[in-house]
Amino acid sequence: MPPNLDWGQLMKVDPDALSGQERLADKLLLSLSKVESNDLKESDHDKLVQLFRITQALMKMKAQEVDLAVEEVEKAGEEQATIESQLKAKVIKLENELEMAQMSVGGRDTRFLRDEIRQLENQLERKEKELAEMEKQINKEKKANENVQFKNVE
Repeated sequence: MPPNLDWGQLMKVDPDALSGQERLADKLLLSLSKVESNDLKESDHDKLVQLFRITQALMKMKAQEVDLAVEEVEKAGEEQATIESQLKAKVIKLENELEMAQMSVGGRDTRFLRDEIRQLENQLERKEKELAEMEKQINKEKKANENVQFKNVE
């Protein structure tokens, strides 16, 4: 049995109140993730039921964390898409203005508009990279939480 699995302390834990105790939940998650099946062979029924209830509560907490993270990324993605479409519209508008200015002026100094178009394109590119990075981070969090849940189920 791992040295950090204290049955006395585990039996005192109220799984229904665990969601409000993040530090205890993190400590329990770390302890329980180290438990091997052969560590539980001599345990009595009540201890195993308590262990199962704690594990269930921890899995529910982690699932809620994943749901919140997914929700944040989706919200960020929607905001990013809105910004992207606004920037694309602005680029198109500026390109049209540039074209109109070139026609009316005969192609004189249009550096200002070109610079603004370049800046907007760069800004769009940065926002797309930020979105991709956020999506990578949420996928990493999902995988980590799935691994924790998988370990707890074993």
